[in-house]
Amino acid sequence: RLLAQDRPAATVAAVATAQEETSFAGATTSAISFDPHVAIAVDVTFASDHPGMDKKQNGDVKLGGGPVLARGAANSPLVFERLLSICEQESIPYSVQITPRQTGTDADAIHVVRGGVATGVVSIPNRYMHSPNEMIHLDDVANAAKLIAAFVRSIGSADEFIPE
Repeated sequence: RLLAQDRPAATVAAVATAQEETSFAGATTSAISFDPHVAIAVDVTFASDHPGMDKKQNGDVKLGGGPVLARGAANSPLVFERLLSICEQESIPYSVQITPRQTGTDADAIHVVRGGVATGVVSIPNRYMHSPNEMIHLDDVANAAKLIAAFVRSIGSADEFIPE
């Protein structure tokens, strides 16, 4: 909806995938089929703003604190920097989560498809994940959508996501 009035120059494919928890089959087949230049995996991540969560391991991630940007091996530094810059320019609250190995998201499959895909991860803080009482803040969802729409609008026809 955020892109309906202001059509982006980039071609966009929004894909809902299956089997992220087991084989990444949905993300892998979608990335092979679409052969994207850049991809954003959208998922949830552990909120650490409640007792029993280790902020040293999970970062300081709060409900209502905005989307969480992953930085690590499966994430393109160029995509990460652009997402970060957009958050700053648009006054979108955000957190950064360090993911030195795998992200636990579809990005783990997407970034290695074909010759490699410049991939970023935008996550929604989720309290009590994998329980019957999961909680998110709707402002985090709205801010993630705003961030992704601004990212898509920022892509020009000459943009390269391959580091020099």
